[in-house]
Amino acid sequence: MPRQSVADLLSEAGQEAPVVPAVLPSRPAPPAAAEGAPAPAPPKAPARTRRAPRPRAARPAPESRTAGVTESQTAKWKGLERKELRLRADQLDELARLRRLLNRQRAGDGERITENTLIRVAVDMLLSRADRLRGTTEDELRKSVTP
Repeated sequence: MPRQSVADLLSEAGQEAPVVPAVLPSRPAPPAAAEGAPAPAPPKAPARTRRAPRPRAARPAPESRTAGVTESQTAKWKGLERKELRLRADQLDELARLRRLLNRQRAGDGERITENTLIRVAVDMLLSRADRLRGTTEDELRKSVTP
């Protein structure tokens, strides 16, 4: 069979009218609950809002984008490896609180501090004290490296 061009396929598709039901069929009524009990309210659909698209700045030509790019201009996370981590709820809450506090204190100076930033600092501290690390449980390990 000979190959059809995209134009031929589009013209064929344009000739057929799509079949769309005029009205969507209604949902069947839920089974009746025990007599005298109020019927459960139907679930509400989440409200959807559309954001206006942000205007895009004109991009420079590809050859001029890479010219003169320094390491400080590239995203820091691109040079990092991904590692999944499980934390307790209290740890997550304290990390978020500390992140907010530190970001308010920096007042826009320096780099944005994230929970991941704080976790990397904690890992660096642990690795710097690795020679003191002793124990067979999480609690023992923690006590061996904290003053």
